[in-house]
Amino acid sequence: MIRALIVDDEPLARSRVRLLAAAHPDVEIIAECSSGREASQVMASETPDLLFLDIEMPDADGFAIAAERDPERTPAVVFVTAHEEFALQAFEASAVDYLVKPFAQDRFDRAMERVRRFLGHRASPAVPVAHAAAPARRRERFAIRVRGQVLFVKAIDLESIAAEGNYARLNTSEGSYLIRESLQNLEGELDPELFVRVHRSAIVNIERVRKLLVGPEGAFSIVLQSEATVSLGPTYRERLEQLLGQKL
Repeated sequence: MIRALIVDDEPLARSRVRLLAAAHPDVEIIAECSSGREASQVMASETPDLLFLDIEMPDADGFAIAAERDPERTPAVVFVTAHEEFALQAFEASAVDYLVKPFAQDRFDRAMERVRRFLGHRASPAVPVAHAAAPARRRERFAIRVRGQVLFVKAIDLESIAAEGNYARLNTSEGSYLIRESLQNLEGELDPELFVRVHRSAIVNIERVRKLLVGPEGAFSIVLQSEATVSLGPTYRERLEQLLGQKL
């Protein structure tokens, strides 16, 4: 059973998290707190496995509460906030996920999948935390410098990623952005249930695939929602079939 603590100064926000958590039989809400002071009191007597933390509250912020975690247990932290701008700070604080209000059940469910993976990797009490294997964290967003400003692009909004030498081009329905990262590194950081390598120089978001075109020699091209096309390399076909759940 995953023992969870909800900390948010808004009653409706706490009720929303409780409602979404009810769809997960392995989650037990042990307490709801409306302030950092209440959260500290609960954490002093209870040992939650999971913290749902708002960031901005009257008497404390979620980062301060997260810092009070028991180092022997290291509960998973999911920040729940209306503000996107704290995302980088949240992941620097070792957050498992970062939910931006409002969010739906399917997004909450994906957060819980990450929580379960994190708790499955957590060191047992007999193993020093410093020697525990660090859980893999998935890239949720990109901070991109564009003409004197920093844009935040959500990973889920990407249609595809294309290799351009030592760079990668992030393609969305709104435009494209060049970043200095390799396609191989990005493949390891993105959610493998959503992003699939389809060519040695391309990754696509499976949720943005509209159709497949079959060429005269049986080669496939992937058509995205924006009508952009990406070639499907023969060595990457099997992985795409696994995600689609059928043979091509």
